[in-house]
Amino acid sequence: MQVSGARQRQKSAVERRRSGERRTEDAERRAPRFSPGVRLCVALLGVSAALIIAWLLVQQEAKLAEVTQKYERSLHELEEKMDEISQKLQASSSSSSSSSALKHAVSSTLNTSAALQAEQQASSLLLLTLEGRVRSVTEARRRAVSEELEQLKRRSRAAHSHVTEQVNAAEALLRELSERLQEVQDGTRRNTRALERSEEEDAGHVSDHLQWSERRVSRLQEQLQRLEEQGLELRQRLDTRAPHHTHLPAADEAVRAMLRVRAQLSATYRRLEELQLQVRSAEERLKRTPDHTAEL
Repeated sequence: MQVSGARQRQKSAVERRRSGERRTEDAERRAPRFSPGVRLCVALLGVSAALIIAWLLVQQEAKLAEVTQKYERSLHELEEKMDEISQKLQASSSSSSSSSALKHAVSSTLNTSAALQAEQQASSLLLLTLEGRVRSVTEARRRAVSEELEQLKRRSRAAHSHVTEQVNAAEALLRELSERLQEVQDGTRRNTRALERSEEEDAGHVSDHLQWSERRVSRLQEQLQRLEEQGLELRQRLDTRAPHHTHLPAADEAVRAMLRVRAQLSATYRRLEELQLQVRSAEERLKRTPDHTAEL
């Protein structure tokens, strides 16, 4: 009977362990899903707790099996002693020595049985103590895992809200930049049109001034040519005739006029060259304006 009771307790302990594992699996199935890192940490914690519990149960089952084997051996020895005692009683039922030996054997058997019962009770208490410790460790580990999961949930919600705020701020900044870019593009188009008009007007003014300068230069060239002809004529007259004091002032005046005209002509040439340079630079600016506008 005691052996069957020990086996029943062992079976109940195994069933409780299996039900605890099933509850752990159900709790793991019902637990919310998190990121792979969180699930890996939780799985490692669960596996470590399961390994600890399994190791404790294996140790407990080994001790219980050892006690059961010891109890069975003692019971077998007791049966053998009872058989010996019955044989001795059958062989010498009238002997007082046999009676004293029987009493001694019975007392030793009772002592052995009491010792086995005490050891069985101690083993049962040890088993209950181990079950309580395993249960407390499992509950503490489950509470710690639940607290860690709650902390991870709070951190995940805080991170999600922070990322949402950053995304909203980035979208607002993007809209503002798009509006500014549109304003800059509109201003660039207006400035480009105004610049083109002003450059066209400047080019027209420069072209008109250049034409006027060319006409003036042509007139000055004609005057210079006439003055040169007059100078040649005067030289010929001076060479053919004797110098008269009355003609010297006119000749000097003509020479001075020629020198002034030559100076004016050289200044006009310089001005014409400057105007040509200005026209070339204006043409280059007009050529670069479309590229600059495209870059803007």
